[in-house]
Amino acid sequence: MPRAFIGNKECQVTVDRDLGESWAVSVVPPPPSKGEAPLAPLVVKLQGEDVAKITQGALEILQKAGQIDRFELDAPPPSPA
Repeated sequence: MPRAFIGNKECQVTVDRDLGESWAVSVVPPPPSKGEAPLAPLVVKLQGEDVAKITQGALEILQKAGQIDRFELDAPPPSPA
């Protein structure tokens, strides 16, 4: 499962089919600690068929916009020998 980070906070990344070939990639911050303000989820909508590329593209957009600091994607499955 991909992960995104805002500062040192690990955020859940969800990918949901919207309409047709549209996908909504959401970065959902964890609940705030006591005394912290809650952070709103970040959502990017993209079109395409390859979910892995959609996820990577959305996270790159958020990182370039300065809304997340970094992200980690799932490791690709090992190729057969």
